[in-house]
Amino acid sequence: GFLMAKAQVLAAVGLGLGLVGLRYRRHLWHQVRWLLDMNPPQPDIALLAKVETCIFDCDGVIYQHGTAIPGVTEALKELRNAGKRLLFVTNAAGQSRASLAAKLTKLGVPGVTAADCVTSAYAAAAYLSTAHPQVKRAYTVGMGGLLDELRLAGITPVGEADVGGIEELLASGGTNDEVDAVVVGMLSDQSLCYARLAKAGAYARDKRRPFVGTNPDQNYPGGCQELIPAGGCMVAFVAYAAEREPDAIVGKPRQDLALLVAKLYALKPETTMMVGDRCNTDIAFGRSVGWHSLLVLSGCHTREDVSRARPYERPDYIAASVADLSKLV
Repeated sequence: GFLMAKAQVLAAVGLGLGLVGLRYRRHLWHQVRWLLDMNPPQPDIALLAKVETCIFDCDGVIYQHGTAIPGVTEALKELRNAGKRLLFVTNAAGQSRASLAAKLTKLGVPGVTAADCVTSAYAAAAYLSTAHPQVKRAYTVGMGGLLDELRLAGITPVGEADVGGIEELLASGGTNDEVDAVVVGMLSDQSLCYARLAKAGAYARDKRRPFVGTNPDQNYPGGCQELIPAGGCMVAFVAYAAEREPDAIVGKPRQDLALLVAKLYALKPETTMMVGDRCNTDIAFGRSVGWHSLLVLSGCHTREDVSRARPYERPDYIAASVADLSKLV
């Protein structure tokens, strides 16, 4: 019957675990748990005892829009007091590393510097400056942090002055900007307009220009009762207009970014944990390099989303909030 079949599976897994490297044993067991229809457990004291570095997504994990999630800053203080290193990796393209550190500090997160932060804006600038060093001017759909990171990389962002609809586009001279690349992030203010998206789509049609998206996020909490459109929607708009996919979407879950973070901070998979609120970005990102993964239910995804997720998007652990970690250190 079922119990006999389950016992046979577990015995086979036990044999398999002895045949693979230490780094991959935990993930093989993770897959078997799901084959046996077991739910991811809550994090426990044993997990936190072996984790040295916690990497946090931000919106929906640390805060919602401009407000800290209850109990989270206190939990982060407990983790830091316990000797854990705290890093913050966000797909928010409107944030530079410096502005994210300032926002977290203002919300009460202790001891955060720009060196503790990685944003998709920083990743976009780093990608262009290394993979396409010839790029000097990029038509940019994005806000302050993205513009700042491009400038720090020696790339001039173009497009800030473009506002309005088709009439304003034509009155400004149409599509006559001198640009070497197109970068699309997030616009959530009045500068989100047809003229800017139209120019980005037009310039991206030329495949000699690198086309970079900061992240694939469809939606995010944004402080609202329902999820609202995020930067991936703007990337999709421009890609559809340009009739091509981006050359790179540089934010989570891109493995290249995870490898960069691992290299920057000399991380070991067995002592690193990724904490996020999205299976298809945060969890897939962490699992792509073998980190422990924790999904918190304070943001985008729910247990139902976990049940629909693909195997490589499923978390090792689930908790209601980062606040729950304060009880484990």
